[in-house]
Amino acid sequence: MSAVPVHACAVCHKGEGDTVSLMQCSRCKTRYYCGKSMSPFPSLKSSHLAFKGSTCQQADWPTHKGSCNKPSAKWHDKHRKCQDGSNHEGRLELITWSSQKEGTGWGCCFEEESDDLRRKFETEFNSDEEKMHEYWPQGFRWTCCGTSADMDWGCDHHGTGSRPCTCDFCRFVGIGSSSRYADVPTYCVIRSGKPLPDSIYNDASASRMGLQLRRGPDPRSFNRGLASLALSMRTTMGLEM
Repeated sequence: MSAVPVHACAVCHKGEGDTVSLMQCSRCKTRYYCGKSMSPFPSLKSSHLAFKGSTCQQADWPTHKGSCNKPSAKWHDKHRKCQDGSNHEGRLELITWSSQKEGTGWGCCFEEESDDLRRKFETEFNSDEEKMHEYWPQGFRWTCCGTSADMDWGCDHHGTGSRPCTCDFCRFVGIGSSSRYADVPTYCVIRSGKPLPDSIYNDASASRMGLQLRRGPDPRSFNRGLASLALSMRTTMGLEM
């Protein structure tokens, strides 16, 4: 699979390296758009725009204007704490793109319902992301780990956070195998951790698209006691190792 782009257009999701030029919203610096079309914005002040002319930026403005360059952009700070004691260090980002794998559209809901959800956000919530999050948290993702905002058990950053990653693969799954019998493997924990398997790292879910996420492992995370316990649980449950 090709490398995941560092940034991607918030609408069409084309990224750096896809023969498009990406530019930031000049006010908040948090939203990226491609520059594939050059048509004017007659209804918007130019100070609201990173540049004049992106049809993707024009299409996204009703969604983005509620959070653009507002002090309330830090509303998500109160949601950073996870159940395992870790903290998300990125930001909550509203998912405005589609995922073919999941069959989802704007807001990470079913494609056929996405227009209604967007209309609700723009009219009933007046493009207020905090209100939208209260109503539909699964429509957001944490940019530090690509985790959906409705899942708060931990931040699986795999080494980019200020504190050790608490995921299974960083904590314990450095696994070797040894056995007298080829058909009866015996697993043992190795103090090294293990990178994410391809099936997880290359996941094309909406919450991970367009992010440059680490594969791990985080060398700070190993814990022998938790390693043995989690290894036993994953083996019992038949989870990938």
